[in-house]
Amino acid sequence: MQDIVKVAHLTKRFNQLTAVNDLSFTVRSGDVYGFLGQNGAGKSTSIRMLLTLITPTEGDIEFFGMSLNRHRKEILQQVGAVIEKPDVYKYLSAYDNLKLFARLSGMHPSRAVLMNQLEMVGLAGRANDPVKTFSQGMKQRLGIAIALVHNPGLIVLDEPTNGLDPQGIADIRNLILFLSREKKKTIIVSSHLLNEIEQIATRMLIIDKGCKLVEGATSELLNSTQVVLQLNTANNSQTLKILQGSSWADRLKPMRDGQLILGLNRNEIPELNRFLVGMQVEVLLLQPRNNLEDYFLQITAGKQHVDAFTN
Repeated sequence: MQDIVKVAHLTKRFNQLTAVNDLSFTVRSGDVYGFLGQNGAGKSTSIRMLLTLITPTEGDIEFFGMSLNRHRKEILQQVGAVIEKPDVYKYLSAYDNLKLFARLSGMHPSRAVLMNQLEMVGLAGRANDPVKTFSQGMKQRLGIAIALVHNPGLIVLDEPTNGLDPQGIADIRNLILFLSREKKKTIIVSSHLLNEIEQIATRMLIIDKGCKLVEGATSELLNSTQVVLQLNTANNSQTLKILQGSSWADRLKPMRDGQLILGLNRNEIPELNRFLVGMQVEVLLLQPRNNLEDYFLQITAGKQHVDAFTN
């Protein structure tokens, strides 16, 4: 599978602050690549370096096998991007915005082509309406249509669901999946929303404080055989002491919302339950979970990070 983006030892320092620290990752053809990190983790700084909006302090970036330093213009002609809220002309219609940005890109597509772009993002019915009447979600979809106007092979979306209501978030999610599956686009999606990335990403990168924590296929990282077990008993404090003094001690994770958390293989759950019953522990809840929030908790310091993702 072709490497679309290769980043090696990317670093960005602002005086004494290191926003991105020795970051390396690879985006492959066909990926929906989730670029995940809490607010302030260095996601936007990294994205801006990919798009040449910020100059790296150190490191190398390649697109389509070409150095970004030496082939900037050629590369950016094959990339479409929306950085947070798209800049559009609110007094122009959706169609006129799309037509204007196409011409700024040196293109003169027919009305049929532009209407097809608007149809693809679900805005054909509002093509002639002023953008000032659009919801934020509709503006985001128009921004994606603008990013697609020159038919790029790679699309970069930085926090595309920021500030959207649940319906707007669902619309953007479905559009990303459509572009990936039907239009065969490679997409990088930067976000702090764990649940959204989990639903769309084929591969993901998690960064924290500018450093890479983990990178890999979503299906492998969220291995269905390894679960985070949520345990609640009649006396969690006493149960914790029992577990700490047993062979299950190394499976314990930091408590969450007053409940006990263990990381173990799904097949071990009955054995744990028998152990607890044998120790006369009154078990109220044994709930296995295997999602991105739980995985993130396993590789970071604890709940304070998740708060930054979900607020």
